[in-house]
Amino acid sequence: MKNPRLALAGLLLIAAGGGLFGYFYTHPEGARDPAEMLRVVGQVAGAIAGIGIALIAMSFFVRRPSRRG
Repeated sequence: MKNPRLALAGLLLIAAGGGLFGYFYTHPEGARDPAEMLRVVGQVAGAIAGIGIALIAMSFFVRRPSRRG
């Protein structure tokens, strides 16, 4: 792994997507149509987790910037 910060950011995004879906899965009482709300929240959470997976994949190829001062 060439860039651990990028991998950590990816893991945080995956956790955020899962947490978002989990929260709305357990608290659907504010929606008029809970099935539609879960569909939309699932798409958003999936997109967030997908970006996280892309960041983890990029962390194997992108080097950390060198510190030049």
